[in-house]
Amino acid sequence: MQNEWLVSVSLPIEAATPAEAVAEFWRYVVELGPAELPAFVSPAHDELAMTAYVADGPAPLDPEDD
Repeated sequence: MQNEWLVSVSLPIEAATPAEAVAEFWRYVVELGPAELPAFVSPAHDELAMTAYVADGPAPLDPEDD
């Protein structure tokens, strides 16, 4: 049996309109890519059990852990 996961990428983006914000979001995603842009993963039934991943490995959620 496979588990269900929630995977998200969240970026604070300043823009004049929602459409501009979405366009800027995709520019960041393409520019940064999986080597730099963290994706946040949690089991579908437990969103608080979130883990950050960069590329295919876990990354610290706390900037002070760097």
